[in-house]
Amino acid sequence: MALDEPRDEYETLESNGVTAYIDPKLNQHLTYYGDINIDYLTNQYGQTGYQIMIGEGCDSSEGGCDSCG
Repeated sequence: MALDEPRDEYETLESNGVTAYIDPKLNQHLTYYGDINIDYLTNQYGQTGYQIMIGEGCDSSEGGCDSCG
């Protein structure tokens, strides 16, 4: 998977305003488990990066991912 490098053999994903590119076979495999959600985040220290989740994810307002199950 390449997040920001379009190639002819990759499929385009758009999620939360982020455009990403993914191998079609990987996309097919991952979507079996749920929608692919991509966010570009900045943490409390100013570090940035992509967060990729499959399915519903976790609501951090409920105590973080440790509380999801």
